[in-house]
Amino acid sequence: MQARTAPSGHVYFTLKDSAGQLGCVLFAREAAQIALTPRNGAKVLVHGYVEMYLVDGRCQIRVDDLRPAGAGDAYLRLEALKRRLTADGLFALERKRALPTAPRRIGVVTSQIGAVWHDIQTIAARRDPRVELVFAPALVQGIGAVESLIGALDGLAQVRDLDVVIIARGGGSAEDLAPFNDEALVRAMSRFPRPTVSGVGHETDVTLCDLVADIRAPTPSAAAELVVPDARVGQMAAERHMRRISSRARDAVVSRRRRLDTAHRLIERRAPASRVAEYRQRLDEGRRVLDRAMARLVPERRRRLTSAKRQLESLSPLNVLGRGYAIVEGADGRIRASAAALRDGEQARLRMRDGRARITVDGVERDA
Repeated sequence: MQARTAPSGHVYFTLKDSAGQLGCVLFAREAAQIALTPRNGAKVLVHGYVEMYLVDGRCQIRVDDLRPAGAGDAYLRLEALKRRLTADGLFALERKRALPTAPRRIGVVTSQIGAVWHDIQTIAARRDPRVELVFAPALVQGIGAVESLIGALDGLAQVRDLDVVIIARGGGSAEDLAPFNDEALVRAMSRFPRPTVSGVGHETDVTLCDLVADIRAPTPSAAAELVVPDARVGQMAAERHMRRISSRARDAVVSRRRRLDTAHRLIERRAPASRVAEYRQRLDEGRRVLDRAMARLVPERRRRLTSAKRQLESLSPLNVLGRGYAIVEGADGRIRASAAALRDGEQARLRMRDGRARITVDGVERDA
């Protein structure tokens, strides 16, 4: 075989034997779903249909499945077993059972070595610590694996109050997963009295145990998550219901209290004591209004008095004297407002800011 992968992801290769050759194309969509990648010189078994490529007028096989040539017989035997079990109704959807909504005891069939059992324990403890795991260790590959797995299932069938069972193992080659394609194990799972969940291999691995199980999980960890509900979700739902109930009860209490207060106020308004209290309230309100008015008027009156005082002081002659001026008074005590009112030799007094002085007029000079 000669193969070439295009940038688009399509794989083009040529099948050759001693007699001839035939071109093949494996489109990117199918190539992404096939574990085997065509390589130069590899021997393969292809499945598809013949089509005419009109561009250059040649025949080619449009491939939709690709397997190693050495596995061809095993693949055919597996397909024959699958058809027979399908005819017996073991894979029918009608016989699938639903998982319990709140399991409390879960059986686990897997190897006691490796990470699968540890992962299932971790996930179950995180999602709901109340769940009990009943472990039935078994061989999951090699000689004796089928008998070991069937024995583990039969043992769990005797456990009381078992809600569901998980049969799981990690990924591996086709040979490693061969026990999970064994007819005896498939029939043992079909007759198990409780719902079964298969978590075998990786997501791309599909075994007959996956088909007969009531639920197929892509991985062992996914199987644990499917079987064990997250208790936190239920707790949050319960908290939401409790908040809703509390809110409704609180609203009902508030409504009843409001109606009671309304009735109480109505009774008080119609009673004599309530009228006295009302008049007293009006009196208190009037007193508060008067106090507020007094609080406003007194500072206002004080401010106006202070302003008038300053104005009077500014007009007082005494303030003028403080700036260096003097008032002239005649001997008769009358104020002489002009120089013409004074005579030579007249006795007079000067009234100043801090006292009086006696003077004699020597002469009068009048402005023109």
